[in-house]
Amino acid sequence: MWPLWPRQPVTIAPDMVQIGAKGCAVTAIVHRDEVTLIDAGARGSLPLISRGLEAAGLHLSRVRHVVLTHYHPDHSGGLGELVRATGARVAAHSTEADIYTGQGLAPNPFRWRPYAVAARPFLRYAYGNPVEIDWRLGDGDRLPWLDGIDVIHVPGHTAGSISLYVRAHRALVVGDALQFRFGRLTGPASAVTRDPALALLSIRKLLAVDFDTICFSHFRPLSQGAAAFVRRFVERSSRAEPPTAREI
Repeated sequence: MWPLWPRQPVTIAPDMVQIGAKGCAVTAIVHRDEVTLIDAGARGSLPLISRGLEAAGLHLSRVRHVVLTHYHPDHSGGLGELVRATGARVAAHSTEADIYTGQGLAPNPFRWRPYAVAARPFLRYAYGNPVEIDWRLGDGDRLPWLDGIDVIHVPGHTAGSISLYVRAHRALVVGDALQFRFGRLTGPASAVTRDPALALLSIRKLLAVDFDTICFSHFRPLSQGAAAFVRRFVERSSRAEPPTAREI
């Protein structure tokens, strides 16, 4: 399991690193003099993100954009403080945009009732302060300020979960769409996944692009042969349970 704050950034490419935040890893992509962050960590992550960027030879003042892979508070709770500190503009999938602005209700991430009840009193705090969403993304979109990064809608973990395909490095930033435990690829954690069956079907969409690296949110990156791992995982899931006809 990825530690909450790795001591050193993990380099994916000279202009792409993963750094630690509370709750998840944050991916930083550098283009010219600007930094785009994928995810914002849990509430209180700002100092960790700032230190992680410094360790990577960057600076918080260079952050201009933040992309959210999904609304869960370990990925989005730190968004408000990050936007206040940097003035960054924000992009998220259109189905979840209103959650970040405060116009829509943030669902309880837990499927199991005892966990959901226990978490309920803390959720409003955990989600942080509302922010404006500058770009409402859809499947197949390309980030408008950063050419060569494509949006892949992978619903299931949440309705608006996305992965990002970085063409220049043949890398996927998958959010929580995939996990990598003990050398084995799996789908998202069922306890916090809205529709586990749909999440497994969505993973097949990732095979439509040419990638060799996967950046996870809670595990160290898989930097070689990642597509083969996904292909084997899809084959295993197909044998275990034939897919139902469902729109992805």
